[in-house]
Amino acid sequence: MFIGYLKNGFEESLEDLLIENPLFDLELLKQTYHVYPQHCFAAYEDSKIVGILSAYIFENYLYINVIDVISKYEDILKRLISLLLRNFPEENILVLIENDKSKQLEELGFKTYSDFLRFMHSGESVAFNFSNSTAKQVSGEHYAEVAKRVDRKVFNLNRDEYLKTDCVFTNSLKLSTGYGFLHSYVVNKRFIKISPWIMDNEAFLDAEKLLRGVLYYRGLKSIYGYAPKNVKEIVDLYQSYKFKIYGDFKLMYLNEKPNIILDNLYAI
Repeated sequence: MFIGYLKNGFEESLEDLLIENPLFDLELLKQTYHVYPQHCFAAYEDSKIVGILSAYIFENYLYINVIDVISKYEDILKRLISLLLRNFPEENILVLIENDKSKQLEELGFKTYSDFLRFMHSGESVAFNFSNSTAKQVSGEHYAEVAKRVDRKVFNLNRDEYLKTDCVFTNSLKLSTGYGFLHSYVVNKRFIKISPWIMDNEAFLDAEKLLRGVLYYRGLKSIYGYAPKNVKEIVDLYQSYKFKIYGDFKLMYLNEKPNIILDNLYAI
């Protein structure tokens, strides 16, 4: 087995991972590899990738945005993260990981920042009004301006380049009001991912409009997002629109503890 930097032409080697995990975020991996190839690692068994990791760099931490291993190679997870740490020993690290894999990270010194849930909407009918007037209100006319302002407030750092370029895809749907924004994109033929979705304080009504918008425009596919488990207002909003919980996760960090306002983070 070889564990090292992700190699060019990696798509052909990902077949087993894509089969095992229908939510595997290939487009995000490709975009991250294009921007930060030095932060992308993989475990190869013969010519097949059995584990993979990519990370995006912000001004004061690395965010592991793709991490996955084939189930029979679960021990590879810890080795991939250890390789990242050896290459970037002084960096603060942030990662969203399934609960059942968090123990391996704890052994490397990671701590839990918050519990998260994966919410999934699978096309179940939801009765709501989405008028032309509502469509105009969430049209995203001032998306860039709103995203820059509320994202900086929630994450307490500058993520402007990420929001403008590196988390945007040709199939992105950008919705916003004056009090928040919601970005969604196509993961594959079956799934849409909400990421990120951030609101101002006490902007529940606008958050509901944005959720209605993504359901209206994207509702023929399954839609999912990751949200804080212990923020009741956010959990209740998802569930009121028939999103179901599919998985428990932990947002974990290494070294400096982040300062994220979870009450405003509707999807990471």
